[in-house]
Amino acid sequence: MPRYTVAATKAGVNTANTIMWQMRAAAGSYIRLVELAVSVATAPTTGPSWRLNRPTAIGTSTATVTPQTEDVDVAAAVTRLDTTWSAAPTLAATDARIYATPNAIGSGIVWTWYDRPYRVPGSGGLCLVNGNAAGATLGLFAIYCIFDE
Repeated sequence: MPRYTVAATKAGVNTANTIMWQMRAAAGSYIRLVELAVSVATAPTTGPSWRLNRPTAIGTSTATVTPQTEDVDVAAAVTRLDTTWSAAPTLAATDARIYATPNAIGSGIVWTWYDRPYRVPGSGGLCLVNGNAAGATLGLFAIYCIFDE
């Protein structure tokens, strides 16, 4: 099973409960998420409160990041990291994880699922949401994901 990595940065937002990123599985392909980390690259006025949420609808993405393979002998990933949408994903009523991060450069969280990967089904997604508005200074946030496909 091939392993992939994807990373991105994104400016904060001034609307609470904004979807920042979505790991989106292609039709017919599962994501087996092993690790997801998010950190503060440039401090915002208000520290983020990260919510990991499996959406009920994945929305329509308008910008994506293509993962890189960790083994050069395997095919390119079909999974994408969505960064913007013309129609945002519809979040589920219950979050899978919640973690509040201090508004200091370098602070963050690493979620791991080494013993049993977090599965995202084909045509499904997993959203990382900032539950707090950033305030006057938006800051910059960084994410990386390690997954098998």
